[in-house]
Amino acid sequence: MARRKGSRVTDDQARRMVELDRQGESISAISRAVGCHRQTVKSYLAGRRGIILADEVRKGMLTEELRRHLDELIQNPASLGDYVTVHTSLFDDRDDEAVIEPLWRKGLPKGLESDPRQLRLVRRRNKMLFDSLREHTGSKGWWQAFEEWKEAWNTCNVALKEFRGEADKVVEKLINEEGEGKTDEQNIVKKMVRPVLSMVWQAVKGDRPAEEYNFRIKEGQLIAEDREGFYPLGLMVSEVSLSQDKMVTLCDSAFKTLRQSFVDKRIPEELSTEKKKVEDVQDALDPFILRPLLVRTRCELCPV
Repeated sequence: MARRKGSRVTDDQARRMVELDRQGESISAISRAVGCHRQTVKSYLAGRRGIILADEVRKGMLTEELRRHLDELIQNPASLGDYVTVHTSLFDDRDDEAVIEPLWRKGLPKGLESDPRQLRLVRRRNKMLFDSLREHTGSKGWWQAFEEWKEAWNTCNVALKEFRGEADKVVEKLINEEGEGKTDEQNIVKKMVRPVLSMVWQAVKGDRPAEEYNFRIKEGQLIAEDREGFYPLGLMVSEVSLSQDKMVTLCDSAFKTLRQSFVDKRIPEELSTEKKKVEDVQDALDPFILRPLLVRTRCELCPV
């Protein structure tokens, strides 16, 4: 049916005209297919073809830009799950921002790591993408899990710092009880605390946990021994002004006291919470789950 006189040609009709023209259809065939007069078809093909083609090209470019943008979100901020972590040492004092700092440097060209301008540009770009991901996904899901991870990490930091401070006092007290002079007491405490704490960590959170260790001297250095082997603690007998027997006794007493304190302070539970939050972040940022959500939403950086 021919187009009613005076009615406006729709965008769909105009695009259909161009499509059929590309397929080699005649003016008459196109007129019948779109319901427009032959002269109207001829005029549109002459005057609007370029405009319609340009519009299609523009939309194609926008589609490609959107795809690149979404890919960037998946590859950069969505890789946050590769950076959040759990404490693997009693002596990790980094705050949550320091832990994810490598994320802000992602994409920094090699050889330009020390260039302040390049670093500033890369950090700004990555943080904009990070905010963009949050716009796409809202404040639930991964963002909530990320905020909970930060809280868990910093809470664990506080607990571990308090525990290390307590360890200094425990070892110092044990040394005093042994009746040693105080001339080099501080030096002795510093040299003994870290090895003992390392064994407490190993006993509770390590790959080879143990209820207790047998401390002894082997080849001039302190070792901790269990049923599976022994572990050099990096503390030589010559480094402290204690007899070998007293060194072994002090380490054994400090280990037992601090291991119980580690448990009483619920640090294992804190570490478990931290691990759970890391898993929540990683699960929420799974590209298989994230990509469909990104496609359905928009942010300020999305091509319009």
